[in-house]
This record gives sequence, C-alpha cells and structure tokens, in this order.
Amino acid sequence: MGVVPAFAGLRADVTAQPGSDTAAVPGGGVVIGWALVADEEAAGGTRVDPVFLAAGRAWTPDQFRAAHGQNLGLVVGRGS
Repeated sequence: MGVVPAFAGLRADVTAQPGSDTAAVPGGGVVIGWALVADEEAAGGTRVDPVFLAAGRAWTPDQFRAAHGQNLGLVVGRGS
C-alpha cells in the first residue's frame, strides 16, 4: 500500500443506516492522504481510499470498518 498526501480542506464523515447503534463509533475526521489498496474486484486490481484521522489515529475505510462495523459507510467532502 502506498500513501500520498491529501490537499487541505477534505473531511471523511462516517455514515450508517437509520437505527444503527453508533454510540461508540468515532464520527470521522480530516483526510490526511490517499492510499493505493490492492483489490481484486476493482479495475486494474487496485483502488484509491482516503486516509483519515478519527479517535486519535489514522484509518483507511477497511481498517475503520474492521474495528467499528462492516455496515458503516464513509463520505469524503469539503470540511467546514
């Protein structure tokens, strides 16, 4: 996996289906980079994922879902 820095102003926000228990799930945070991740199902065998800060550490979406729930989504957009 390779990582390149992200430009300033991006944020990753965690999403969940209505009714999901998200009390213990960090809400997401600032995007600090982009990671090239191996994915046999993606065109070319790789995909680009955000690397974001939440709960005091850096996460990729796969790492975040493994720790906090596979049903979680992630939306990247301009921070406020």
